[in-house]
Amino acid sequence: MLQTAPCPLGPLLAAARLEGRPVILDGGFGQLIADEYPELDQSGGMWVSGVAVRAPNAIRDAHRRYLEAGADIITTATYQVSAGGYVAAGLAATEAEADALLAATVGMAVDARAQFLKAQAEAGLHVRKPLIAVSLGSVGATLGDCSEYTGKFGQGLTMQGVYEFHLSRFSMLARCLDTTELRGQIDLLAMETIPSAEEATAIVRALEQLCRDNIVLPAAWIAFTTPATNQTVLGEPIEDAVRAATSSPCVCAVGINCVPTHVVPELLANIARVSPVPVVCYPNGQTWQGSADAWGDASTQVSPADYAKSAMEWVKNGALIVGGCCKTTPEHIRTLAAAAAIGKGCCSSKA
Repeated sequence: MLQTAPCPLGPLLAAARLEGRPVILDGGFGQLIADEYPELDQSGGMWVSGVAVRAPNAIRDAHRRYLEAGADIITTATYQVSAGGYVAAGLAATEAEADALLAATVGMAVDARAQFLKAQAEAGLHVRKPLIAVSLGSVGATLGDCSEYTGKFGQGLTMQGVYEFHLSRFSMLARCLDTTELRGQIDLLAMETIPSAEEATAIVRALEQLCRDNIVLPAAWIAFTTPATNQTVLGEPIEDAVRAATSSPCVCAVGINCVPTHVVPELLANIARVSPVPVVCYPNGQTWQGSADAWGDASTQVSPADYAKSAMEWVKNGALIVGGCCKTTPEHIRTLAAAAAIGKGCCSSKA
């Protein structure tokens, strides 16, 4: 029997349920930094993970703002991280240097949480300790060609190669989390923008292999991206993708991210119908046109108030954890958290 990490979502979900609300996740990160700091260099294939090396204060500030907005869970600025990516971007020359950069970026979220809790205590406020999830994207996210949205990775990459990539990156993360500074500080692993059941299967295989090697990472969630309501981008039934993701005790939640808001209600209903674990939902706040810098005009951006209103419907469709992805901001999360507290969004019993 696999020895897996305990899932910390249970107590958080139970506390939120007593308050009649969903768990609140943070919002967009890379696009937030790009919009608010256009002068910062996001080239080199590392996107916001490169910014974390070049301008760490921008990352810390974003974490702080999401915590102050009411996020119960924040995610690290590590979505496009890989050892090879750090080297290709000229940010590291060795495995040890790449490990140190990943550890430092994860540590920014840890520091932000500690400072937030200190400030709350000094103000006489007592809040539940927010959770931190390490964000890791699809293998396509590290290729810099938007192939996480197609599932067609190219470069002769087989599913065995995808498995080996995730196994190597999980091993890199495990080394970082075993350092004095980070040991016991990270609560979850967020596998984001996964385009297919195939890649979800490769992720699960890699997580379980680490367990067999007595290397235990935090419990993971797997979030799929798709423009459809009933299938992955490769045409697999979304129910099959959910079953692949939740076939392992290493996975404690499943859901969707980086999807257009109009597909969310039906897509969530299809996922929640077959999921044995809590469902997470964090779509985009604006229409994406299919390339790294191609967003619809400003009229396609969802306001914080409209986003929060929709999110309360997503809860009714089965989501227990809600937040935002690209083109959502701390103000979206602040408005969402306020709406959840006032509206008392109904929550199902999968926790």
